[in-house]
Amino acid sequence: MGTRMKSLPNVGSLKNEVVETIIKNLGMTKAAFFFREKLSQETDYLKIKDELFGDKTSAELYTEICEWKAEKVTKK
Repeated sequence: MGTRMKSLPNVGSLKNEVVETIIKNLGMTKAAFFFREKLSQETDYLKIKDELFGDKTSAELYTEICEWKAEKVTKK
């Protein structure tokens, strides 16, 4: 019995949505400082990945994101 995954979101659209959300919630000035700090630093992606996601699979993460998004929509 396999798990059927929904198609993943378009990366370009996702990036735009993330940037818009950060700007909307923080305002342009704070968002600009945030992006400058994050984009100017060298990042050890593997270390961050392990800290954030542990042993979760991409399917598990996607399910969690979908559940979070559905919960967020129902709270509005």
